[in-house]
Amino acid sequence: MRFLASWPKWTACAALASSLAYLGLGIFWTAGGGGFPFGATADAPETLLKAATGPTAGPWIAAVGLVGAAAAMAMICRIRSLRWPVIGCGLLLALTLTLVLPEDRAIKYLPPLGLFAFLRPPDWPTVHHLILILVGFLWLAATVAYWRAMRNACESCGRTGDSRWERWWLRWGRVITYVAIASPWVYASERLAWAAGIPLGVTPEFLRHINAANPGNGTTIMELVLAGFAISGSVLTAGLIRPWGVNFFGWRVPRAFPIVFGGLVSVSLTAFGVALLREVPAFFAGGMMFYGFQTNVLFELPALSLPVWGIALGGAVYAYHIRTRPQCRRACVAASEESPHPVSL
Repeated sequence: MRFLASWPKWTACAALASSLAYLGLGIFWTAGGGGFPFGATADAPETLLKAATGPTAGPWIAAVGLVGAAAAMAMICRIRSLRWPVIGCGLLLALTLTLVLPEDRAIKYLPPLGLFAFLRPPDWPTVHHLILILVGFLWLAATVAYWRAMRNACESCGRTGDSRWERWWLRWGRVITYVAIASPWVYASERLAWAAGIPLGVTPEFLRHINAANPGNGTTIMELVLAGFAISGSVLTAGLIRPWGVNFFGWRVPRAFPIVFGGLVSVSLTAFGVALLREVPAFFAGGMMFYGFQTNVLFELPALSLPVWGIALGGAVYAYHIRTRPQCRRACVAASEESPHPVSL
């Protein structure tokens, strides 16, 4: 626990180590080394970097590793003169690694679908993409700690003598949470309609096709399960602003559980939504056809709602964190040193 509590100090070192590792790997792959994890595979023929090869992508990977190493060193040394380029670099790496580069094959191993990952162990490219997501989280944590240090805030909790940031989240966090509660129903509505035989967004021929591909009640069960995931997410999100989300029938809910689990689901949904958004222009350019079947705009609404759902859920989790975070002795000391009238925590 003491190690986790000191995350503002070691996350930048971990980001530096990862950057140096990818600097070396980029050089290795440029020279024709094996194990290149990007590009198309049999399990994922359509990927963002499907045309990438070790010799062509290796120099770029090495360059990114070099820039990342320089930014991480600036974070470790707490260099103020370069704070905005360093913060921008850290955020760009964090967002790219967690939301842009992850592909369908990796996202499926994050919660909630990742709870069934044992049914199909991941291959090496998938494992590598999961590692990239972890590295992205390290970059985000290191950047947050560095940004707080540049603001003379507590690196552990972010508190300063000015409580405007906290008041903003206490005011608008509930609104963001309501958006996160409502968003899953866009996806669930389509799935429930298909389970009931209503061709929402598609043609009756499409429903007959998928029913034929899943004999018996296979399609109905599948659609109800997928809708159940979305509805369960909506209900669990409501717990972030309800008393039963803190005390569930006498059981004290550990504060870390909704933060960690909700944060991972938020990343999974947003990354999956970003992957789907890349296909939207081609979908409309192709006359809104899906596997040879005509669809309409309603078919794409669930895909368009996923990034909104993921981002809103991330905001709801952060608002829960702000509302429930315990008192921080370091922040009390910092506030008392910064202001003659420290904010009551």
